[in-house]
Amino acid sequence: MAKNLIEIENDVFSCTQKDDFALVTLNQSVNEILTNNEIKDAFLAIFSTIDDSQKINGVVIANSSKYTGEINLQSLTAHISEVLKYERRDIAIQRFRNAMAQLVSLFINFKKPTIFAMNGDIGQISLGLSLACDFRFATSNAIFHLHTLQLGLPAAGVLAYYFVQYIGLPRSIDLLLTKTSLSAPEARDLGLLTDVTTDEELIDKCIAKLNDISQYPSYGILAMKRLLRPDANEINKLIDRDFDEFKLNLNVIGKSTA
Repeated sequence: MAKNLIEIENDVFSCTQKDDFALVTLNQSVNEILTNNEIKDAFLAIFSTIDDSQKINGVVIANSSKYTGEINLQSLTAHISEVLKYERRDIAIQRFRNAMAQLVSLFINFKKPTIFAMNGDIGQISLGLSLACDFRFATSNAIFHLHTLQLGLPAAGVLAYYFVQYIGLPRSIDLLLTKTSLSAPEARDLGLLTDVTTDEELIDKCIAKLNDISQYPSYGILAMKRLLRPDANEINKLIDRDFDEFKLNLNVIGKSTA
């Protein structure tokens, strides 16, 4: 239910204003945004409003402490089986791919500073999307799950691309082919997180970071972000490659379990 221009609340996410910043809280998995067009459009619309607002200097995206990421391999495998039985699964996968591209484009083209705040269990898609933001903070108990390889699937979304950008190819190969999870301290030491903090201080730390940045001219921040962000065509090609492999492997899994 909409409250005003920058406030919204639904089952999947909410947005409120905190000082000169917007706080977007994910009440459910980011997959709900990627697979529900109505929710996705509302999410994109609120970010567009935030970006255009003269009263908002940045945004924090946080997963709710009541929500934990989808890490159960059995439930994920069951979901894959349902997709494989769906007669138009290629269309469903293409829609998922398009939604992923829209969210990544949103974050890399966003004019104002963005921070992803994470706690609890974080799946690969959420981790990949967080890497498209400017900063990432996590609580010390956060766990980042890298589990799709166990199912015979590639890292969904843009995770592989951003891993290479942040930590280099050799480390990315080692982690994505051997690790099933990363702790918050491990992710920080690799350079994937800006900082690790407590549950109580998570949002305050994010707001403090945005306050530090907001002292600089907005046009300077935007120019710097434009220089640092990846090329949109390169990102789209990567997403196409990823979902081509994803679809191919889903078919292989389907034949092996038939």
